Amino acid sequence: MDQFDAVPIFKFSTVDYPERDRFHVWVKDNLCDCKFDDDGYGALDAEASGAALGPLIISGRRWRERPRPFTYSVYRTERRIRLDSQDSFRFTLLLGGRFFCRSMSPESVKLPGDLFFYDVAQINECTVEAGDVISIVVPRYLLPSHAALMHGHTLTSGVSRLLGDHLLSLFRNLSTLQQQEVPQIVQSTLLLMAAAVSPTVEAMREASEPIRSALLERIRHYIDVHLLERDLTPERICRDIGISRAKLYQYFEEEGGIMRQIRRRRLRHAYHMLADPQRQHVRIAEIAWAHGFPDEKYFYRLFKAEFGHTPKETVENRSDPVLLPGGIAVKNQWKGAASLAGWTLPFGVLNN
Repeated sequence: MDQFDAVPIFKFSTVDYPERDRFHVWVKDNLCDCKFDDDGYGALDAEASGAALGPLIISGRRWRERPRPFTYSVYRTERRIRLDSQDSFRFTLLLGGRFFCRSMSPESVKLPGDLFFYDVAQINECTVEAGDVISIVVPRYLLPSHAALMHGHTLTSGVSRLLGDHLLSLFRNLSTLQQQEVPQIVQSTLLLMAAAVSPTVEAMREASEPIRSALLERIRHYIDVHLLERDLTPERICRDIGISRAKLYQYFEEEGGIMRQIRRRRLRHAYHMLADPQRQHVRIAEIAWAHGFPDEKYFYRLFKAEFGHTPKETVENRSDPVLLPGGIAVKNQWKGAASLAGWTLPFGVLNN
């Protein structure tokens, strides 16, 4: 495979199977004995997608809307552990639904936003109230041996939150990844994982660069979400992200400062609105004001300095939508779970 090929994305959906078989095909690679009591509220309609990133398997699962959450029980027993001899860890980021874990003492409940950790070589018993999740499987030998002590725990440290942000961003951007990027992604992800399950001084030092990158990504995402809000200030970012003002300014020093970063992102957003052929009747002054530039002449000057042409020229040269700068044509592979040697969907199970 050429090193510049896109990372293959594999997809799986229960709608490709008869309704009576959907639960079975969904859980057949779950490494657990699963029990579902039909509640009469409709078939199991769910889909999964994922990719192999070197030794890591990342996958996401999504459930179709139904009147009641789909619920089933899973049992990872000593017998199953002996039979399949799986030897990996799994990080799971819960985006919706709930997990009721009975194998822990006391019983724990995993809620949306939680990142939790499982050792597949240990007993697990829980009830799943289905919701969207992202999980990543890592071979045991790639993490410290004491990581097994975290089995069943929700990871709550600051580094763990950054790891959760990293996994969410990684999954959302799978379609843009190229093969030559995978080794660096794997290294950064493993360092974050090691720091999350063993926040020692040494682990934190080794993970300092991935932690910095993940925090920067989190700040940029926050800016994008609140981009058009008038009170988007460094003070607000520091408060909501949980970072000192000095550290925030240090992180964006090479980019001309945090306020310049906000201004550039607002200019880019304004550019896409002005260049959008679907927005035929927007006025430049209104776009400028909405993006925090009440002085139209100042907006013109900044816009031309950033893009090399004026807002008016951007409007006049509207054309049909094209790939954004840096856009990549992606080669998705719409295949079943068995089409990729070494792992399966929907649960991203490593096959020995």
